[in-house]
Amino acid sequence: MPPPPPAIATLALHLLLSRPSLTAAQLRQVHAHLLVSSLLADRFFPNSLLRSLLPASPLRALRLFPRLRRITTNANPLFPNAYTFSFLLTASASLAPPHHASPRLLVSSLHALAILLAFDAHAYVSNGLIHAYASCGLLCSARRVFDVNGSCRDVCSWTALLTAFARAARLEDARALFDAMPNKTTIAWGAMLSSYVGAGSFAEAVDVFQDMLRARVRPNRAAVLGVLAACGALGALEQGRWVHAFVNGGEMAGDRMVATALVDMYAKCGSLETARQVFEGMAERDVFAYTAMITGLSDHGRSMEAIEVFGRMQEEGVRPNEVTFICVLSACGRAGLVGRAREMFGSMAAEYGVEAGVEHYGSLVDVLGRAGMVEEALEVVRGMPMRPDAYVVGALLNACVARGDVEAGKKVAEMIAELGLEHSGLQVQLSNLYAGRGKWEEVVSVRRGMEERRVLKVPGCSMVEVDGVAREFVAGDRSQEAWIIDVAEQLDAQLRMVALAHH
Repeated sequence: MPPPPPAIATLALHLLLSRPSLTAAQLRQVHAHLLVSSLLADRFFPNSLLRSLLPASPLRALRLFPRLRRITTNANPLFPNAYTFSFLLTASASLAPPHHASPRLLVSSLHALAILLAFDAHAYVSNGLIHAYASCGLLCSARRVFDVNGSCRDVCSWTALLTAFARAARLEDARALFDAMPNKTTIAWGAMLSSYVGAGSFAEAVDVFQDMLRARVRPNRAAVLGVLAACGALGALEQGRWVHAFVNGGEMAGDRMVATALVDMYAKCGSLETARQVFEGMAERDVFAYTAMITGLSDHGRSMEAIEVFGRMQEEGVRPNEVTFICVLSACGRAGLVGRAREMFGSMAAEYGVEAGVEHYGSLVDVLGRAGMVEEALEVVRGMPMRPDAYVVGALLNACVARGDVEAGKKVAEMIAELGLEHSGLQVQLSNLYAGRGKWEEVVSVRRGMEERRVLKVPGCSMVEVDGVAREFVAGDRSQEAWIIDVAEQLDAQLRMVALAHH
């Protein structure tokens, strides 16, 4: 009997893949077409079909599996196998919340089936289960699979669980697992470093990078990006320069993401000229590079230069994103360019399709407040299409404090009460406004309210780098070495004397 035309097999595959549900009769019909087309004789066909749907259509792959299982039961005794579960678990992981309602049940069901068919101890399946459980937020289940399947545990198993702990900000678990790893891969080092950066433990992130180099493991891009972010946050300029020199001697010398991270690091460390040199030396600059340069200039008071760079960005046809507009609006505020700020705010949606978010409204309020236009700023806040947050109200309150406008401050106080904002910075600003105008009863009222609601003031902190080591100083912290506290107290006394002399 001659094989059927290819169109019949194609139609059968179309039915199998496209229909959300098939009757038993339709499945028998599809089975018959595929059987005579010799496709089912190919033992790789079911897995190839599943793999072809990934990563674009994970839900379709999961829906296809039970149908394939029914029609290949006799024709292909090797289906499903370990590779099948690997594909299905990858699909399940991509459907983790918030993209799908019940991926946890799905992963648990696949796990049960893998145990039933004795594939659960296979390395591909075990690693897939760890990743899928972790993607669903079931870290205890992921850890259980890791512990139970010790015989098939490989470097991927360790890295998958470490990455899961790191993403969940479980630093102690991540570090314990990392220290226990028999063979630390570049990915594992990068995951550990990135987890410290994500948790704000920047000094520890730099330590991990240095340990990585001592272990003679060559850092990948993720590790370099992470340590540059840590150096920028610490203000550790010398360490950042060392990383720059390391990058220049390797394959990442022309990497655009690394160059952007260098621009950001140098700007945050106050070395704007070096940041500009790196920026100008880039072969191609994207929106992230421009935004990093604009942010650095704006943060250091060079607002006109920031706005000029934004103009150059427009001339080169690089479309700004949401963050770019926040930075440019901030630069306009520092430069007192109210008209330009309003123009840019209006052009966001009209010209660039960027909808104004709460941060953009906060930036516009800050621009108006700095210009002393408190009533206009109040109107902007009242007309916001979304609920104002602490940043927006804080910008408004800053304007009231700067002008000593108690009446406007009272309106803002009412707004704070209505919105239920318990941010300590807002309460302190409000207290300072009243204190500046001698309204001591109001000051006492605000402070008492903070105590009753247990709103704690976040202590200020600063960092300084000496001989490549960054030290953090927190207000009220007496845990530093005695000689450091003595020097700080002497500096404080001298600054107070200078302040008195100027008055």
